[in-house]
Amino acid sequence: MAKLTKHTCLICGSKKHKEYWAMHGYKLAKCSNCSFVWDFFHSENVLAQYDKSYFQNQNPKGGYANYYEGMRVNKKTFTDRLNKIQKRISGKGKFLDVGCALGDCLMAAKEEGWKDVSGVEVSKFAYEFAIKRGLNVKNTTLDKAGFKPNSFEAIAYQDVIEHVEDPLYELETAHKLLKNKGYIFLVTPDVGGLWHKLLNGLWYHYKPGEHIMYFSQASLRLALEKTGYKNIETRRTYHVLSIEYVLNRLKYYSPFIFDNLAKIVHGFHFKDFAFKAYTGEIEAWGQK
Repeated sequence: MAKLTKHTCLICGSKKHKEYWAMHGYKLAKCSNCSFVWDFFHSENVLAQYDKSYFQNQNPKGGYANYYEGMRVNKKTFTDRLNKIQKRISGKGKFLDVGCALGDCLMAAKEEGWKDVSGVEVSKFAYEFAIKRGLNVKNTTLDKAGFKPNSFEAIAYQDVIEHVEDPLYELETAHKLLKNKGYIFLVTPDVGGLWHKLLNGLWYHYKPGEHIMYFSQASLRLALEKTGYKNIETRRTYHVLSIEYVLNRLKYYSPFIFDNLAKIVHGFHFKDFAFKAYTGEIEAWGQK
C-alpha cells in the first residue's frame, strides 16, 4: 500500500504540486499534473472518528446531522442509483456496498430484488446497527474482508473514496473482487465542479480530518484507468435531500439565521419534503 506524503501525488506520481487551501490547520496540496488534491497532514487514526456521534451531530461541517431521520430520503437516492447500476449489468446478482454506514443502500438493494447483498463498514457502531437490520456486513476494510476474487457483479463506493488513504490500492482491491464485465460505481465530492468554484474555501465538502482526498472528473478517471477499469464514465450527480438536511448544512454559512429556520421547519410537515439537487459531487463508473 502506498503511503500518502506531502511530496508525491498518489494518482499520477508527480512531485509537482502547489499549496491549494489552508485553514484551521487543514492544509491541502494540488497536483500540477492531474489535479488530484490531498490533505498534507491528516491524522493516521482517521477511522476512530466514525462512532455514534458521527451519525448524529449538529456540526454542519462533519458527519451527519441525523442519519436516522434521513433514512427515508436516503432510500430514494439509493434506489435511483441501484437502477442505474442494474442497467449496466446482467441481472441482479451479487452487490457489495463499501462503507455501507447503517445499511440503507443494502436495504434498498434487497427491496429491489438483488439476490445477494453485502456490505463493509469500518464504524463498529454502524456495523452493529446494520447487523440488527438483518444485513450481511463485515466490520473491517475491504482488503481484510475475506471476499473471494471475481465474486460481485457490482461494487459501490458512495461518499467513501474521499476518506481512503490509498485510493489506488482500494480501487485495485475492488477490481479483483468484481466478476468479468462487472462494474464499480463511485460518488465523491467534485473538486473541479461548479459549487467548489463558487464557494472556494467555504466549500462544504472541505472537512478537516474526515475528507483527505479530493477528485475532479479528470483525476478520478485517471485513477480508474490506472487500476485496470475500462468503459469509464464520469458526470455530475445529485442527491435526494430533505429541507432539514439542507438547513443544517447552511448553518455553516450563517448559524443564527439557518438554525432558527430549522427550528421553525421542524414543527411543520413540510420538513419531510424531499427534492433532487446537485450537491457538488460526481459519479463515476468503471467496468472490469
